[in-house]
Amino acid sequence: MPDLLLEIGVEELPASACREALAQLPELCRKHVGVAATRVYVGPRRLALIVESLPERTADSWVKGPPATMNEKAIEGFARKHGKLPAELVERDGFLGVDVAGKPMGEVLPELLAEIVRGLAFGKSMTWRAGGLRFSRPLRWLLAKLDSETIEFEVDGVRSGALTYGHRFTHHQLEISDTGAYLGYLRNAAVEPDQDERRRLIVEQLDRVGEWSDGLGKLEEVIHLVESPTVVVGSFDERFLALPPRVIETAMQAHQRYFPLGANRFAFVANGGDPDIVRVGNERVLEGRLADATFTFDRDVAAGIEGLRERTKNITFFAGAGSFVDKAERLVELVRELAGDADALEAARLAKADQAAELVREFTELEGHIGSVYARLAGRNEAVCAAIDEQYLPDSAGGPLPTTPAGRLLAAADKIDTLRVSFGLGHRPTGSRDPYGLRRAAIGLCRLATEGGVLVPRALLGDDVRDFDEERLEGMLGIPVETVRAARRSAVGDLGAVAGLARALAALTPEQLEPPHTAYTRCDRIAAGKAEPGPYAVALLVEPAEREVAAALELAAPRIVAAVAAGEFAAALAAAATLGPSLERFFVDVLVMADDPALREARLRLLLAVRDAVGVLGDFSQLPL
Repeated sequence: MPDLLLEIGVEELPASACREALAQLPELCRKHVGVAATRVYVGPRRLALIVESLPERTADSWVKGPPATMNEKAIEGFARKHGKLPAELVERDGFLGVDVAGKPMGEVLPELLAEIVRGLAFGKSMTWRAGGLRFSRPLRWLLAKLDSETIEFEVDGVRSGALTYGHRFTHHQLEISDTGAYLGYLRNAAVEPDQDERRRLIVEQLDRVGEWSDGLGKLEEVIHLVESPTVVVGSFDERFLALPPRVIETAMQAHQRYFPLGANRFAFVANGGDPDIVRVGNERVLEGRLADATFTFDRDVAAGIEGLRERTKNITFFAGAGSFVDKAERLVELVRELAGDADALEAARLAKADQAAELVREFTELEGHIGSVYARLAGRNEAVCAAIDEQYLPDSAGGPLPTTPAGRLLAAADKIDTLRVSFGLGHRPTGSRDPYGLRRAAIGLCRLATEGGVLVPRALLGDDVRDFDEERLEGMLGIPVETVRAARRSAVGDLGAVAGLARALAALTPEQLEPPHTAYTRCDRIAAGKAEPGPYAVALLVEPAEREVAAALELAAPRIVAAVAAGEFAAALAAAATLGPSLERFFVDVLVMADDPALREARLRLLLAVRDAVGVLGDFSQLPL
């Protein structure tokens, strides 16, 4: 069976487009060709896939037609359309259809490969001529081979052939004789098409030049920006070491994608060229950026942390949400409600001062951190400075949490304020759109509550934000969604307790779950809507079984409440389970719907009281048993 090669040649793609193509090409190949790509290669100038041992024919298929009970004219029409007699139709699952034999792969490949090219979709794309194909960058060539046979097709005015291109600066047009020769031809022409091999080569070279770092995660971008990776080491004037280390590293990485090597050395990945000439150019660029950073840093220091805070009165947080001073004042109040100490309150007051810093305008990656540097230079204590530095953590689902108590409180307050203000202005995320990063903020808040030990009162969030946050818990805890939903209906007071209760519910065996589950669901089913919750007339309860329930409830209810307040959810569930035996007897011996209205109401209210006592632990009707 032959091997298939498809290469899409383009102008230099951004790294994001390479990643999108890498994710899409396997499925596009499976969808249109019918088999998965054996290998996919992406790089700045080419996207390619290889299918080994491609079937010589497409798969047989069955075209579904009308129901077998349809009238004869409809069946005859369908059969005639497919060149068959009605008797030749094949029935499957009550429908008539036609068996269609597969076609020779060579006949259909041109259109199938064109569909793969047209099927690629990019987050940022445009048409490169009037009415043309939307693509991340203009198409320049198409290469398609089935072993040694060239497959001809056309997309957006570009015809396929047997030609590809080597490294832009050192090699030119190449004719590929067959699929198996593809990789060798490119590597001989100074192109490494395999993104994994480029990563290996870059890391190997970086390891040889010293201890390197990649704080902003630029390696995964760089591997898609070069075809012939060569690591070059440069240096800069030592006078720039007077800048804070993070400023130097950010200047290296944010725009230039360099890798710090410590002291005044750095490494970068060149796409070929004379190393000495390339080194000098990059050193000149970096020193220019560091000179600019030094100038803006000195201006910020001269303004001081209090001066910068004053300037934030004129910087809008976002439309309708006031200035950054307004936000800082809201943070102070939230930190106070979260029981923050004096250090946390001072950190909240100064948290957004660096939004007025010139250095943050140039390098947004420094927000928070550079504010902590300016606070430290102004003489604030280390707890305040550390909290300012940590206020945006965690900044991703798996990112690190703040390490200091004040930092955790400030980070929680910041996320609560962003969520409350955004929801109040009607900016709830819809579909995949989340321009204010509210899902990320909610996940971060949940992690601060569940992993960081921050007590986030549910009442502090408001109904909409609370529901939005607790929905994030459903996907975070790794337990059945129904269990989290049951816990969300509980009376626990803080966000972390919802997670703790959900985990305790999930840990119950079916035998342990049955007593509180039955107590809640059966009492609710019998009594809900038939009487108003309230005190029940103990004096009217004369049957031994119902008095036994009342006595058990009198013991269990305060134990449940106390255990929930202490966060001892296993103990609270055990207390709720003690109601099970007496309720079993009650439902056998007692007629709830007694003829006497007063007795009937007393018994209904007793059951509602049992439901509500167990309901402190959540809505057990959500849980399958």
